[in-house]
Amino acid sequence: MKNYDVGILTFWNVPNYGTFAQAYALQKILDYFYPNKEVKQISHLDKKHYDFYFNLKSYYKSFPKWKRTYWKGFFLKNSDFIERKKHIFFEAYDRIPHTEEISNKNYREFKFDTVFLGSDIIWDFSLEPFNQDPMLFGGNINARSINSYAASFGTIKLGMDIPKYVLTLVDKMNHISVRDENSANIVEHITGKKPAVVLDPVWIWNFNNDREILNPYEEDAYILIYGQDFTDGFIRNLVKYAKKHKLKTIALDCNNDRYNWCDKLIKQENLDPMLWIGYFKSAKIIATSTFHGITFGLLFNKKIAFCKTNFIIAKIGKMLKQLKIYDIFNDADNVEYMFDYDWDYSFINSYIVHERKKSIEFLKKSCE
Repeated sequence: MKNYDVGILTFWNVPNYGTFAQAYALQKILDYFYPNKEVKQISHLDKKHYDFYFNLKSYYKSFPKWKRTYWKGFFLKNSDFIERKKHIFFEAYDRIPHTEEISNKNYREFKFDTVFLGSDIIWDFSLEPFNQDPMLFGGNINARSINSYAASFGTIKLGMDIPKYVLTLVDKMNHISVRDENSANIVEHITGKKPAVVLDPVWIWNFNNDREILNPYEEDAYILIYGQDFTDGFIRNLVKYAKKHKLKTIALDCNNDRYNWCDKLIKQENLDPMLWIGYFKSAKIIATSTFHGITFGLLFNKKIAFCKTNFIIAKIGKMLKQLKIYDIFNDADNVEYMFDYDWDYSFINSYIVHERKKSIEFLKKSCE
């Protein structure tokens, strides 16, 4: 049997920059506070979840029908792009300390003192690719203490039917923390106790001083664009703003959306995750529609245009209110107003520091 001090179970090897960033950040913060403990990512991803990203047929079927039509020609001509993407992400994940591959079949060969489940929407049992994997809830994990850090139920709402295995495994956990109020309410319904609501791991690691971030070395000042399904009004006003202020528009590919309105597009299969973070750090301003897009924008103290959706607001809306910037994004197409707003980063940074301390206290309590 192989023994480890601390294990982190999240979506391992998933080709998503935000997913990588939160796994990396939680690893770094635990390594920092516990240099004498062996902290490892648990190398586990359900086969159905893996195929969702890396099986060309499954990946193509995951697209909405209108996107399938648009991308069919691309898939036929560039069937190797999945292998290129796999290489980029697998190489990045491999740089994070991790265990051998662990599955629901060989889990008895491994033992942990402490395990953290999360972050991300690992508890959204309704999503088909996750295949109702019990390990995402601590099932089939041999550990003295099973905890969660910033886990989320995603699209699951209070009042929905919850599978028995979820009820049983959540109730058995030692220390539970989530990253949103909706998930907190569901946990309270299951256990009778309100869990801690903590920051996503990306918020608690100091990316500003992280020397592993790669510099993109772009010659021109640029607006970084990261997201998908931007409204026509948002795009029109963003392009107008860029021309007015003589800024280049650089898009980082997000779920193969259309970016023919940008000056430059960087495809996922050509973009290392640490360089992805570097593009946020070096940008003049940021336009996004994603959770981690606005997160890195705030962490690097950038002016942000946020094309909000109900799905993303459910994740970060409360924090935006606490940071007193929620109302900036009321008109999702008013790019100029958002960019030219007088951003008070002295207040934003002080709030993040305060909340970061509370989140770190939870981690320490769970480990000790």
